[in-house]
Amino acid sequence: MHFHYLWGACREAQAVLPKFHTDNLFDFIMSFYNKRRKSHQAHFLLLHCFENALRSTLAVEIANLYNNDKDDWFLKSQSQNLKENKLLKQIKSITEKRHLRISDFKDTFEVFDIFSLGDLQQILDNHWSELTPLFKNPKEYKNQPLPSYDTKAHLIDKIDKIRNARNEIFHNKPTKIRFQKDLEILLLRLGYNLYDATNIGEIQSYIKLQYHYNHKSDKEEFGFFKIIERLRCIIFTHKSKVKGN
Repeated sequence: MHFHYLWGACREAQAVLPKFHTDNLFDFIMSFYNKRRKSHQAHFLLLHCFENALRSTLAVEIANLYNNDKDDWFLKSQSQNLKENKLLKQIKSITEKRHLRISDFKDTFEVFDIFSLGDLQQILDNHWSELTPLFKNPKEYKNQPLPSYDTKAHLIDKIDKIRNARNEIFHNKPTKIRFQKDLEILLLRLGYNLYDATNIGEIQSYIKLQYHYNHKSDKEEFGFFKIIERLRCIIFTHKSKVKGN
């Protein structure tokens, strides 16, 4: 149970209680909590799609930029190309910290698997002139014009916001960062269909559980009074922080 979302659900329920009478306070609060929980899960999926799409696209672009006959540019000890040399140093630094061997990588995709979203952002920053057409050139999706990112600063600022939101969501924290609009635009510019990616339908049958569950409700499973006690702890902590400030 996520206490930040539970506390938010309690405050939301408190605000609307005067207008909506309920005989079941627990279910009323949990309806707001579940809305917040599902929103968090949706954001997780969106950010996962974005990171994978950016990683795959940059892997292809960099491979096309630096390869000759074979996909082995990353095996060079150094390069006369300053940007490539900077990327080789970046790879060497990461592999040494993680005790990996560059010679074990089979292709560019495996190399890009070691990069965090922050690393990908740095690669994009360093290769802006080569990657500009992806983000700046006029583009449409089904006769719908897509906004462009005319400067490197504009693009990096938007990706930085997405990265910060990703870090909050992936570490199970609520986020107030508005990122979904630019995330959708960027994915379409990279050639990815977000509608298809999020149209996952029923997924429970794909999760193989080894134990038997009796399908108890949250109220039965955790106990109404345990939940109330948790709410009291949250309220007490919140009041203590307010007094401290």
